[in-house]
Amino acid sequence: MPSDFSLRPLRAADLGAVLRLQADCYGPDYVEPDEAFASKLRETAALQTCWGAFDASGALRAYAISLPVCADTMPGLHASDYRCPSRPTLLYLHDVAVGPQGRGRGLAQALLARIEQRAHALGLARMGLIAVQDSAPFWQRLGFAPLPSMPSWLQRKLQSFGDAARYLERVSPAQPLDACHLE
Repeated sequence: MPSDFSLRPLRAADLGAVLRLQADCYGPDYVEPDEAFASKLRETAALQTCWGAFDASGALRAYAISLPVCADTMPGLHASDYRCPSRPTLLYLHDVAVGPQGRGRGLAQALLARIEQRAHALGLARMGLIAVQDSAPFWQRLGFAPLPSMPSWLQRKLQSFGDAARYLERVSPAQPLDACHLE
């Protein structure tokens, strides 16, 4: 990551910048309403699983929204009712976006590395995502792969993201949970 960028956890005050960047990066079917992002940021603030990459002027140029979930309760597209479970089983990369001014700078990989650190700190060995807008090859280069078989609940979830959406996962050794876990 270039030295003129910094990473930090996203805060409620970043919501407007996140929404603008989302609109720059995604087609209209994927732009989520304010409350969908607000609920995710509220629920994950203490866990530090949502991160932004900011340039030297303080402008948000990329972000990653990752959510501790149980596999069968991943939020669908546009869901505004995310609640962090007390015993998540994976870290779900709900949204990763890199704006035009941040592309080609390694920001997605830097954010992913930070998110993976948080997954390890939370004791989660699995990270999953739903690839949209033909992004599956990018994620596969980073070690994510399709599941050998797709459970029916996941097939239904994918439908909310469109016909071309693909679910991918990556497994890595996790650190043991600390005593307080997420409760």
